[in-house]
Amino acid sequence: MTNSKLETTLRPIVQEHGLGSVLEALGKIASEQDAQSALPLAVNGADKPAKPRKARKRSPKLNAIEYAAKMELASDKQAAIVELAERFERKDFLPTFGDIRNFCDIHGIDVPASKTRASSIPRVFKFLANEMDAREAQRILDDGMFSGPSQLGPIADAIRRNGRASRASR
Repeated sequence: MTNSKLETTLRPIVQEHGLGSVLEALGKIASEQDAQSALPLAVNGADKPAKPRKARKRSPKLNAIEYAAKMELASDKQAAIVELAERFERKDFLPTFGDIRNFCDIHGIDVPASKTRASSIPRVFKFLANEMDAREAQRILDDGMFSGPSQLGPIADAIRRNGRASRASR
């Protein structure tokens, strides 16, 4: 099945049951398949299979959007937290680990030991969901706070156009 066919098939299921429930169900299916597909033969060469190993439950690494979708949020916070998660994935909110460290320092959160953006998702989004009120989360969205440096492309284009225009008038 191609990706577009798969997306077309999954979209109504996600809309009906929610992304968190679908991801949880897919995780269960994957672990069941892993457990069934691996029945190793005994080490001594006997024809009967050895005892199957217990499948370890590995928690899949969730991106910010999936993490926010799984959280139980108050209705007034949900839209803001999900939007912040989407911006986090686009790197429009906390685009670098330095920005995450600054956010943690400002809000009194322990900085994650691992220096990756992905490792900070649980810590940052638990804080946003549990400690921050809905108005403050919305203010972060509205004001573009913690979004890293400004977009300098449009400024550079304006300077370039102005410089060409002033040279042409001489």
